[in-house]
Amino acid sequence: MVEFLAAGVVLGAVVFSIIQCALLWAGQGAVETASHFAARKFALTARTDCRKAREAALAEALLMCRNRPGGKSAATAMTSLDFSRNGTDGVPVKASPGDAYRVRLIHWVELAVPWVDRILFSLAPCPKTRVGNRYYLGLQATRWVTVE
Repeated sequence: MVEFLAAGVVLGAVVFSIIQCALLWAGQGAVETASHFAARKFALTARTDCRKAREAALAEALLMCRNRPGGKSAATAMTSLDFSRNGTDGVPVKASPGDAYRVRLIHWVELAVPWVDRILFSLAPCPKTRVGNRYYLGLQATRWVTVE
């Protein structure tokens, strides 16, 4: 009788971990897609005004990350875009055609599956943070884009 109870707990933990890993995998795909579209939006509009191009790229990334599987509108507040010109940290007011920019998107995803959240949080090799009793992993994607 006790063996069945122990096996049930282990089986439940395995099923929950598969569900959480599937959500993380879908979330990483959404972050990759969002970084691609954000970089594309930035490249198309950066020649006129870099500030507006960064805002448009961030709005595009927020929309894509909110619409991911398991996405919440509250989680988009934990999304950031980092722009760097030719690998440096300075972003000018106006971009010249042919300038290369690195666009890095970091989207924080909540580990929502019980039992498994603490285990994945401690084992994950990516940026992570804890807010109260909630565990978050930072999913990252980087794209290089050339201003058109």
